[in-house]
Parts: sequence; C-alpha cells; structure tokens
Amino acid sequence: MFTPPVQKMINFTYIKNKTLFFVFNHPAGKQEFDNNIQTIKSALKFYMPPECMEEDTPLFNDIRAFVTHTPRKSSQEPKLRKEVYKERSNGNFEIPIEDEKLHAIALSIQKIIKEIKNNDT
Repeated sequence: MFTPPVQKMINFTYIKNKTLFFVFNHPAGKQEFDNNIQTIKSALKFYMPPECMEEDTPLFNDIRAFVTHTPRKSSQEPKLRKEVYKERSNGNFEIPIEDEKLHAIALSIQKIIKEIKNNDT
C-alpha cells in the first residue's frame, strides 16, 4: 500500500483501543501517511481483511500515526562494507623523516605499497 521509501520509515504498528497506530522513524514518512490517510481509511472500509475482523466487528475503527525518535532495533548486525580499490602509488617515493620511529613506519608503508603493486600486475 505504501511506496518502498515510506515502508522503510515505518518502525512498527500496533492496535490499541480499536485504533491502528503506525509508528514512523522520520517525519517525512508521517507526512506522506497523513497525505494518504483518507485513501487508506476508505480502502479499509471497502474491504477489511479477514485477519482484522473479530466476529463481524472490525478490530480497529481509526488509524493514526506518530513519529518516534527511538532507534530501530535490528535483528541483524550491520553489514560492513570492505572498500576495495586499485593502488595508484607504485611505492617509489622519498622518506625525508629524521625521527627513527616515524621513518621506520613510513618505510613499512612503502614496503606494503610495493608488495601490493607487484601483486596487482
């Protein structure tokens, strides 16, 4: 019934005191919902799904929405993206660092770059 972007903004729904509540995580979702509320209500009056009927009495009489600012709890861990790119440096650069520790770190970085470049070719 909702467009995919609006569907992503719906946190959850629940029924309380014969009112169906939609809980959004962004005000734009609620605004889109409010713009289409009459269409939704008339569609549900025309055809109420059997799951929402209790002995010929509707499970809810009104529909409302509000925005929550509580973060959505995800059942899955966020997927980490591994950035992969082609090394542009060939490792041939001067290291004019006088500090021995920093010079050793820069030298190890240079060595890694050269190994990556050799493996790419």
